[in-house]
Amino acid sequence: MIPLLKKITYSCLCVLFSVSMLNAKTLTVVFPFCPEDLNDQSSILFESLKNMTIEGVSIDSIQNVSSLHSMLDLNDDSARSSIKKFSDKRKSDYVLFSELSHSVGQINIEYKLYSRENNNFIATSFDWALYNSIHLSAKTLEKQLSLILQTKIIKISNVVALGDSSLNQITINFEAYGNSSSYAILRSLLKDGPYDTIATISTTTYTDTDVQPGTVYWYKVQALQDGFAIDSSTPVSAYITPENKENLDLDKVLSQYKKPEEKPQDEEQKALIKEHIDLIKPQYMNSVKLRIIMQVVKSYISRGQLTVLKDFDTVIMDTENNVVYFIKKNTYVVKLETKKPFDLLTTSNYDMELVQRLLLNAIAFGAQDGTIEVTDEEGYTAQLPLYQSIGIATTYFKEYKNWAGNTILWSTSNKEIRAKMKEYSNQ
Repeated sequence: MIPLLKKITYSCLCVLFSVSMLNAKTLTVVFPFCPEDLNDQSSILFESLKNMTIEGVSIDSIQNVSSLHSMLDLNDDSARSSIKKFSDKRKSDYVLFSELSHSVGQINIEYKLYSRENNNFIATSFDWALYNSIHLSAKTLEKQLSLILQTKIIKISNVVALGDSSLNQITINFEAYGNSSSYAILRSLLKDGPYDTIATISTTTYTDTDVQPGTVYWYKVQALQDGFAIDSSTPVSAYITPENKENLDLDKVLSQYKKPEEKPQDEEQKALIKEHIDLIKPQYMNSVKLRIIMQVVKSYISRGQLTVLKDFDTVIMDTENNVVYFIKKNTYVVKLETKKPFDLLTTSNYDMELVQRLLLNAIAFGAQDGTIEVTDEEGYTAQLPLYQSIGIATTYFKEYKNWAGNTILWSTSNKEIRAKMKEYSNQ
């Protein structure tokens, strides 16, 4: 198996071949276009590719092709016309492009084989090599070309991955053309890899049951012949939507509010708490009015129109749009549209500690509205249920026993959501 590894943007176009087979078919090797720090490795690979031995194939070489400088050029619509003109001029039946790119402690290599007869790319392969053993990639490619050029062309297409939340699994289906002995299913948490082989199969469908709800998985399929990857598909993604099973009861949640005020550790912290309380005290909701509002909210919850959401791991403030996102890791995201926390941030001279504290202590009330994509700092992606919040209730002290007289309510400024709540109240 040839591993697929992440490509780096400052890559170099490595080779063009043109092959000559017994029936007068030819293959030409073109010297790589590379960044300066890969010139030595490119020269070694170029010489090794020129010296490959493939039955019925003669190999020649050329130093450069002025119209083609990188793999990106091959994605242009005019590329095929340019390659065909080049292969016609040289009477080359096959053209193989190779691209080198840096990775951590190694070089990644991608090969794409062009057929003049098909005027298309008929195979894609990936390899990697240590900086001092780049020549070994030519040996691997030599075996692959022998299989490709002397057997029926193998091609993977129409790869589809579908998540099934009810069965907690993802199924990959694909079409294959040619005589492949087996297929490798590769998976990654990142589109650009690295990919791991999770299964080798002989059919064109595979079910992945080792999946976590919410996590976005990327899949590739490789066609194998004698253990070598002959073709590799483009990546596709799928996920299973996680289900929020908390279904919290508001009375039970409020019954847990039994904690006393936080005791300051020193005079400095005591002064800070007093300063914070003085800032937010004007926003405390009247206790009678608060209890009435809570009764109304409970009626929405009992009818399944709202859900109680709390104990968030992360809060993100979108200052440009006056939106706060409350994230419970791998579970759900709550979206609240309101200026109130941003106004407090300004009033408090941008005391982020105060505002974050209030947001993380909050109880949110929301209705599910599809899913939202969340990407963490490492680039991993999840699709989580999104709740549109009508508002939050929060206290300075977490689960404070005197919450009734010390609660702040921040309601949504979204007119559509407010209208929907009014519609609910008339039902």
